[in-house]
Amino acid sequence: MTRNASNGPRMAVAPSLLLLGRECFVMLLRCHEARGPARGQGDAAGPRRRSPALPEKKGKTQMIRMKSHAQSMLPPVRAAIGVLLASWLSAAPVQAAEPATASGPVVARAGSVTVGQDDVERLLQGLPEADRAAARSNRAGIENWLRQRLASEALLREAQGKGWAERPEVKARVDAAMREISARIVASTYLESVAQLPAGYPSEPEVNAAYEGGKANFQVPASYRVAQIFLATQGSDAAATAKVRDEARKLATQARQGDFAALAKSRSQDPRGAERGGEVGALPLAQMLPEVRDTVARLKVGQVSDPVQSAAGFHVMKLLDTQAGRIATLDEIKPQLVAAMRQQRQQQLVQAYMARLVAPGAASIDTAALDAVLHKAN
Repeated sequence: MTRNASNGPRMAVAPSLLLLGRECFVMLLRCHEARGPARGQGDAAGPRRRSPALPEKKGKTQMIRMKSHAQSMLPPVRAAIGVLLASWLSAAPVQAAEPATASGPVVARAGSVTVGQDDVERLLQGLPEADRAAARSNRAGIENWLRQRLASEALLREAQGKGWAERPEVKARVDAAMREISARIVASTYLESVAQLPAGYPSEPEVNAAYEGGKANFQVPASYRVAQIFLATQGSDAAATAKVRDEARKLATQARQGDFAALAKSRSQDPRGAERGGEVGALPLAQMLPEVRDTVARLKVGQVSDPVQSAAGFHVMKLLDTQAGRIATLDEIKPQLVAAMRQQRQQQLVQAYMARLVAPGAASIDTAALDAVLHKAN
């Protein structure tokens, strides 16, 4: 069960987005996840709302609060600079760039523009583990990225063919961007060299202390293992919707008296869920559509719900099992906790080094000149 695509956030693909790198790929994946497949297609009926940050792995999907806490810590210099460089590269035209050709077997093609298997593999390998796991399970998102990549390469070739890179105003923007990028790379790599962390940080006692001190933030939410029978509705035809509702009610009655899994396999219009007897997995309520959360929360194990209507159709659900909320164990969150501690400590070292370069009392600011600039900007 995913919200209708028309209700989700949309991403406008700017003409200047010529090179779709890892950051852009992740953005496209998340855009597709948020929008969801078209109504009535694939697992549009499924009750989950997936996120690349929440791959389906034990010890990760259930750590929503812990991840939120870890992400609130200051990021390392490499990540911050990487985002800035990505924004510069996407905003500046590309000068004298050779048209991309597929590396390895061709995965996608549009005319003479191709994307190779090796290109996709390199992209996936460059992603963080969580995003890589989410990408593997999001085929539609990857296909969306491939289409955008083909369009971007075709646009670049068209611009190069018209000599666009030789225009004086374009050259000026490229030169300015290259100077800025070069300066950022030099500064960021030097700063990383003087703010390196010891390989052994944090120590085991430090990790244990951080875990004990932050337990309140490491809550694993309760999860509900659910199966469903889904019937899609089309448009706003009241009579047609009423007919589907009546059919869903009949199926709910049959499911209470017979084999829910067998009925889901034969009658559910969610193909992927139907193959598994209607099972959609164990999920926290936050990952389900708002329309079904209250119903699922009230069900007892083994109980079948009345039909619940969403924008996509009607859902008859059965609660198969539940797991109570709990505090994540140290073993479950240790990799993320260590990474967060290293990020925070590195940023502290960076800030300390920058403070030594220009001490608060050593900087002289002409307030009158600054006021004049601000007034002119207004």
